[in-house]
Parts: sequence; structure tokens; C-alpha cells
Amino acid sequence: MISESTPIEWTVAAQIHALAQAAYKLEAVLIGCVDFPPLRESLNGLRDSPDRFLIFQEAGTIVGALSFHHSPEAVAVTRLVVSPAHQRKGIATALLADLEQRIHPVASLTVSTALHNTPAVSLYRKLGYATERVSNSAEGIPLLHLTKCKERNTECTASA
Repeated sequence: MISESTPIEWTVAAQIHALAQAAYKLEAVLIGCVDFPPLRESLNGLRDSPDRFLIFQEAGTIVGALSFHHSPEAVAVTRLVVSPAHQRKGIATALLADLEQRIHPVASLTVSTALHNTPAVSLYRKLGYATERVSNSAEGIPLLHLTKCKERNTECTASA
């Protein structure tokens, strides 16, 4: 079940933080990054996030989470994490689809991921995201920035 939630509540924040830590540890290994920046986020940092959150629950436990920043022109996905024990079950796809339904009629969605995070890049491409640009993080991690236009025949000019 997907719902919008807030990490201000300690129980929600603790579940999202633990989930993110587990998912980001796996991603850090996948991309070969010893000091992966998302792993530095504290529980209080998560609770203070201005982002909106969608959570995917199974039997009362959060197994997937997506956070996003909404501006008039675009929506930027700021985090998309799925419990390692629940990956490859369509949870990330369901969260992204739910987000698209909630944000209509915003023209575009943007997301960034590590260039070498092959599963994430494959998912975004399968869902219609196109490469906008490639950059490096402050830590030197190659990042792929992707955009998806919500409206067909609309030029994507995302600025998130």
C-alpha cells in the first residue's frame, strides 16, 4: 500500500532511515564508493527534510520510500529506496507511478542517480526517462541526470 507520509513522526522517520541506510549500503558497494554521501544522512537530517514522502508498506512495515521536491515547473525525485529484501518486486515502479498520478499536470519529472547504478538507470530508462546530462558529485561520483516529460509532445525544460 502506498501513502503520503511525513518523517517528522519518529517511528516513520526511523523506518525510512533504516530502509535508506540498507539500500544505500548496497548501492555504495554496487558503484564502488567507500564514502557514499547518502549514508551520512542522520535520522534528524531526514526528519528535517523539506521533501514530501511516499511510502510503500507491507504488513505495516515500510519497505520502499520515495521523496520529492515539487516546484511549479517540475518535480525532482530526491530519494528512491527499496529494502534489499524487497527489491525486484515492482515497488520502485509502483512508487514512481503513484508519484506521476499525484503530480499531474506538472510537465516533467527529474531524477539523478549514480551513473554506474545499473539497476536504477535501467528502471528509469524503462519508465521513459531520458538522459539530460552527466556530471560529477563533489565526491567525484559520476551522476546521471534524467528527465521524463509527463505530457506527450511537450518539450522538457526541467529546472530542478
